[in-house]
Amino acid sequence: MIRRTLGVLLVAGLAVSCSRKPASIEVSPRPVKMFGLGRTTRLTGRALDKKGRPVEGIAIAWQSSKPEVVNVDSSGKLESKAEGKSIVTASFQKLSMQVPVEVLDFKTIEIAPMTAHLVGPVGTAMSLTTTLKNSRGAAVTGPVAWTSTNPKVAKVSREGEVTSAGPGTTTIVAKVGDLQGVSEIVVTVGEVTHVDIHPKTALVRIGDSQRFEVLAYGPDGKPYEEPSAIFTSSDPSVAGVDPSGVVSGLSTGTTTIRATVAGLSAEATLLVN
Repeated sequence: MIRRTLGVLLVAGLAVSCSRKPASIEVSPRPVKMFGLGRTTRLTGRALDKKGRPVEGIAIAWQSSKPEVVNVDSSGKLESKAEGKSIVTASFQKLSMQVPVEVLDFKTIEIAPMTAHLVGPVGTAMSLTTTLKNSRGAAVTGPVAWTSTNPKVAKVSREGEVTSAGPGTTTIVAKVGDLQGVSEIVVTVGEVTHVDIHPKTALVRIGDSQRFEVLAYGPDGKPYEEPSAIFTSSDPSVAGVDPSGVVSGLSTGTTTIRATVAGLSAEATLLVN
């Protein structure tokens, strides 16, 4: 009697399972952004009944509207081929779901400076910059996500500005997709009483470069070791300056290079001919 009852229940359960028909297709993730060429990621698709419950044993078919941009195989694995946009469709019989896929051509990311010594009271700031290049070696722009491995030493903003929080060492990470660049930041908390810059005057030709060095002194009159500074050029059309203090001559003229450490500044004159 017990065996008969179990058999009836099993048959009834199978009947209910078989009566469930796919009503929609669910795909994740969506939408998709792929950073770089030759990268892969996977889409997961499943059929759902009218109540949103998964229906097992359904084989989802996959198709890309632009295989030359992104290819998709029978398992839902995507491979980026070229920069652009495509629509990947997951289907079963008359049911379908479309997934927008965008491919961005990023190959390398560089962060500057790669090492820095942030000197001054808590809250002293400096800026990091990134250079992104595509598969052809050309510079491109893209969304960069910044993080600090030790926010108790230094925090980093969305724009790459690093602010000291306490003495120690931290690594600042800049990421675009799964590409990343890093900069090691050493923080020394202390008072800065005077800042100097060398050379005071420099002459370069268009296309040449000049590195300016900064000295920051504490209350005891001793300089901190290789302090990092915020560099600016009064006329960026004449010469630009990077976070490491390297100036590049761009056009004939004169500009003032300013280096700032913990709110104190020193200036130098650069002539470009």
